[in-house]
Amino acid sequence: MTFLDFQELTSSNTFKTPAESESIEYKEASWKLPKSFWETVSSFANTAGGLIVLGIAEDKKAHEYSIIGVDNPEDIETQIFNDNNNPSCLSKPTIQNQDVTVTNFKDKKLIQVIIHAEQYNARPITAFGKAYIRTGDGDRVATAEQLKYFTVESQNEIDTHLLPASYTIDDLDPKSIKEYRDELNQKGIITVSEITNNQEFLYSIGVFRKDRISNSNTYHLTDGGLLFFGKYISITDRFPRFQLDYQKYNSDNSTNWVDRVSAGDMNFPSLNIFSFYNIVSEKLENSVPDPFIQDEKLSRTSYHGDLVSAAKEALVNCLMHSYYDGLVGVKIVDRPSYFEFTNPGTMRVSIESFLRGQYSSIRNTEIASLFRRIGISETAASGGPRIFNAAIKNKLNDPEISVDYSMNTTRIRIWKSFATNNDTELEKLSDLEKFIISTIKNKTSATANEIVNDPNNTFGKQTVIRHTLNSLVNQKFLVKQRRGRSFVYSLNPQNDYLNQVKHLKHLEDNILK
Repeated sequence: MTFLDFQELTSSNTFKTPAESESIEYKEASWKLPKSFWETVSSFANTAGGLIVLGIAEDKKAHEYSIIGVDNPEDIETQIFNDNNNPSCLSKPTIQNQDVTVTNFKDKKLIQVIIHAEQYNARPITAFGKAYIRTGDGDRVATAEQLKYFTVESQNEIDTHLLPASYTIDDLDPKSIKEYRDELNQKGIITVSEITNNQEFLYSIGVFRKDRISNSNTYHLTDGGLLFFGKYISITDRFPRFQLDYQKYNSDNSTNWVDRVSAGDMNFPSLNIFSFYNIVSEKLENSVPDPFIQDEKLSRTSYHGDLVSAAKEALVNCLMHSYYDGLVGVKIVDRPSYFEFTNPGTMRVSIESFLRGQYSSIRNTEIASLFRRIGISETAASGGPRIFNAAIKNKLNDPEISVDYSMNTTRIRIWKSFATNNDTELEKLSDLEKFIISTIKNKTSATANEIVNDPNNTFGKQTVIRHTLNSLVNQKFLVKQRRGRSFVYSLNPQNDYLNQVKHLKHLEDNILK
């Protein structure tokens, strides 16, 4: 999140964009800091962060904003930092000196405040005793379910919780345990002796753990062990809303599935995490298009292997990072053009950290450990780079990640389809047109003068540049808007080709390298 440049945005005292959103909030504060300021601080801190701009009024009927300014910015700044450190106002200080700046616009002053997302285990940040969530362009008081989620998330490890002694090995599915033991032996990761009974085996891999708090020296089944190996009815005794669901459709627009794996239905009465993974991972692999797609040199490409690896990585990440006490279950959608993985629980790391594979904060460490023992998801934090490298390497449409903080869910969509006509569209452009598009993409937007004065410009003077800019506008590659006496040009957001190139290039240049 960065401060806005209002000189670039508008030359008048009114503007329409950027509008208020999940990450931007405007407030009037001519002489006093409004109480709602701290509600927005709480909501941004409890979700993905955002920017608050003081000194702007909203005309809801006209759908525009007026720059009215702040009369006494020094006093408002002082009030911000005083209240920021007042526990009766804000439960924990969140604003640092570098997060606040005073912006001059003509004869008016604005105050911009960046609010950073709080760490998952430090939430919620409360304002006047209440926790808020940012949804859309508004601040909402957190529900009881969201407050429960914050409480659970304050723990680093969720699924190592010990269950009561009434949960025994009889609550686990013998078939799943046998298949897991067989897989360990077949892969040669750990040799499990045939004379080791299931109870001793489950002790050895941490499914049952010693109760070290009560000093009773007894072993108890863990939440993760129950979820991974449990019988469905036993799992739902502990997790009433437990649901694992895979749905396959024969078209991207179809509403009726043609294949389904769903926990608890008559075809899968004892489905748990391990059996669900085994069944669905095979279906995902079979759903990837023909592995014998050939490139121009008629050699077999890595498309099939890359996409299968990405899909399986997304599946195991979905199961390892789910919040199984949530209101919704795990849902995998398989359509001809894409896979979509939705799990309860928001991402514990930023999307950028996920893409870079910098580090991992796993919600269910017991489940993750059980997967890794059999060689699944061997490297921590490898999921993001593997998923996005598969897209870039094979020129697939850009994967999509979205987080819904109102429902506490994460969704990842992996495309099977190739980016549309990238090479064909690119070949249609002249060298000058390619240069202009590249320059504008790197700058986000640019005027004709900025393109002419770019040090890489070897194509001509302003008249040539202006003519080509207008041509690109007519071809719907660019859009232009007036900025004072000149026009500013930016990529057309409705152009699918440019969007695909822009997203993939951004990942290559700024994320994956």
